[in-house]
Amino acid sequence: MNNKPSDSRFPEVVVVQASAGTGKTRALAKRYLYLLMSPAFGGNNTCLRNILAITFTNKATVEMKERIIEFLKKIALDAFSSPEEKEDILGIFREKEKPLRIRASGIMDELIKHYNFFQIKTIDSFINTLLLGSALEIERSASFKIRSDYSRYLGYCLDMVIDSAKQDREVLAVLEDFLQYYLFLENRNRWFPKED
Repeated sequence: MNNKPSDSRFPEVVVVQASAGTGKTRALAKRYLYLLMSPAFGGNNTCLRNILAITFTNKATVEMKERIIEFLKKIALDAFSSPEEKEDILGIFREKEKPLRIRASGIMDELIKHYNFFQIKTIDSFINTLLLGSALEIERSASFKIRSDYSRYLGYCLDMVIDSAKQDREVLAVLEDFLQYYLFLENRNRWFPKED
């Protein structure tokens, strides 16, 4: 990831994929901070509404929000723990400190007023938001509930696929491909679906 992003690449989708403990959350938090504070994107609550970050876990969501707020506070108050940290955080911007401090302070105020616009979600919560927002279009009640007892439905779907595979060679081929890929990824030599 570039330390100084170019505004000419926006809008864009950024995917950070790396091993645990390599700084993914920090990199994404800095990227979010850059977008949030960029004058090209408003640097205010309008911008806050238009930035979405998606993570896998609730823990990563909380950590990312905490880091962004921490970065904003450090910028607004000029409260960096070291010159290196200051350079690391401010190095992503192409402007002087004073306007950054003023903007960070304003964004903190907007976050307090409009925390619900702070769009950092897990994949599950994002999908739920999409489904709720599209309830009428998909002919569902806006008060529908997503079931969390999915194992019964997965078992039913698996039974349907196996039944279909008996009669349809294309379904059988897709199922066999899936099983080979799954076994390879899981480093296993056989699969007992009812146990998984």
